[in-house]
Formats: sequence, structure tokens, C-alpha cells
Amino acid sequence: MSEMRDQLKTIATEQIRKKTLAAASFRELGKAAGIKSSSVHYHFKSRDALLLELVKDYHRDFFAELKQRCDEVSSPRQRLRTLADMFCDSHANNMQCLCQAYAAGVDGLNDDHRQVVQAFFAELQQWVSDTLANARLLALPRDELAKVIVSALEGSLLLDRGEDEQQRLQATKAWLTTLSSL
Repeated sequence: MSEMRDQLKTIATEQIRKKTLAAASFRELGKAAGIKSSSVHYHFKSRDALLLELVKDYHRDFFAELKQRCDEVSSPRQRLRTLADMFCDSHANNMQCLCQAYAAGVDGLNDDHRQVVQAFFAELQQWVSDTLANARLLALPRDELAKVIVSALEGSLLLDRGEDEQQRLQATKAWLTTLSSL
């Protein structure tokens, strides 16, 4: 892969995570990279192809980082705190979850994009559900609670966006520790 192609992917990912899905136009990418928008077409067949590649990369990289951060962690409480920390880190970098941005721009996505975004959230929910497998005294079935936890983290990140403080994220992180005998 060429250096410029990698640079364009990095720029596009940052623009989407800091702004919206619409921020990844070839014109904006070219301007940010200091090249003509027509040159962006040299590296990517279409905007749809670029967006699909970005979300696949994000999916892979997110779970690789989560696995790496949780490799030595067995406590469900600590694993959930580690996940929450990843969302807090995104906020600290003024970024949203890439899949969250895609979900917000669902009208501009094709079926391939939607499938990868749905797969990301399904895998994240499954990871949380698996993490809760040894927890006791849960108020909801763990698969349902996993959906609530993912929704709480994604929603907190979205609502804290643009604010200096991580009020909702920190409240969600604190709530995670009160769920049960994790």
C-alpha cells in the first residue's frame, strides 16, 4: 500500500471521527493531503470503497486493541472498565466511534457498509455478553444487558461530544461497577 493511500485513510478516519461521515469527501481529503481531489481517485475506486475499507479497518483495529488491553484481565468489572476507558480515550482525543458516525449517517450508506457496522456492534455486544458470563446477580439476561451497556457507552460518548468534561462517560463507567458481583 502506498504511503499516500495510508495517509488518505488516516485523514478520512480522523475527519469522520471528529466531524461526520460527510467530512470524508474526496475534495476534503485532497485538500487535507495537499493533492487534487482527482488524485484521491487514483488510490480509491470510489468513496463507497474508501468508506467500506475504513470501517473494516476500524472494526479490526478496535477489537485488536480491546484484546490487547484485556489480555491479562479476567475480572468482568475490570474488563468493562477497560472498554469504558477506550471510549474515554476517544473523547479525550475529540473523536467519536467510527461506527457511531456511520450509524448516524445511515442514509448515506450502502448495504455493505451497514453490514460491517452491524457486525461491529454485534461483536461488541457479544464481547460484553461473554465478559458477563461469570457475573452473578445481573438484573437482566446478559445478552440484553450487553445491548444496554454498548448503548450506554456509545450514547455517553455522543452526548459528551464537544464538552471538555466526560460527565456521561464517567457516570456510565461508574455505573458499570455497580451492576452486580462482577
